[in-house]
Amino acid sequence: MIAVETAGGPLLVPYEIRHSARARRIRLSLGPRNQALLHIPRRSSVQTALDFLRSQGDWLEKQLRKAPPPLSLAAHLAAQPRLSGLGREFSLMLNFTTARPFLVFSEQSGEAEFRYPAGEGAEAALRILLCEFARKVIPPRIHELASRHGLRIRRVSVRDQGSRWGSCSGRGTLSLNWRLVLLPVELHDYVLLHELAHLTEMNHSDSFWKLLRAYDPRVEAHDRELTRVSRTLMRLGRAGTF
Repeated sequence: MIAVETAGGPLLVPYEIRHSARARRIRLSLGPRNQALLHIPRRSSVQTALDFLRSQGDWLEKQLRKAPPPLSLAAHLAAQPRLSGLGREFSLMLNFTTARPFLVFSEQSGEAEFRYPAGEGAEAALRILLCEFARKVIPPRIHELASRHGLRIRRVSVRDQGSRWGSCSGRGTLSLNWRLVLLPVELHDYVLLHELAHLTEMNHSDSFWKLLRAYDPRVEAHDRELTRVSRTLMRLGRAGTF
């Protein structure tokens, strides 16, 4: 937490700092957990970034007032009853059960069904089912794409990242966000290809974007659309444990 100055006095806000090879200046945004998110050039000091953050209190206070309330998973899935995985879209049916929550899906029919309890435990149950579905469909798809491009993955994990869709370690371990299944298929695959490109290029240099463009010719359009939908989707399923 950090105290920032506003016209009405000090305001305590959580913050996160990210060094970025692509950043040319310090950039401030509101993260998916309503944290101050600072992107700073690699050569910038943390102290400079914090001084900048402290001066942006009025802007942050305004953004926090405008931030939408969290959308429930049940409401989101009822409005958009589809999931992505294995390179295809699944139509989703939601039904209640008094027994233990469970899911079934068929790649052949493209249908998935979640059964979960009504009432207070619905959100937690849906989150567990989405994570279970993600663990079943994300690793096979990224292995398929890796094989297609002659790449070798050491290990894949599906996790609950705070604001990232995925990450790649220097040892070839990929960590992917379970919320990928909430994306349209083409954006889901774009994230997977993005992380696969990091197996060869561990930064966001021109060489990286050239390689990713070879994997996905629509990289610019997909990157813009992913940025557009991320703020909403990253706010989903924040309660509970993973």
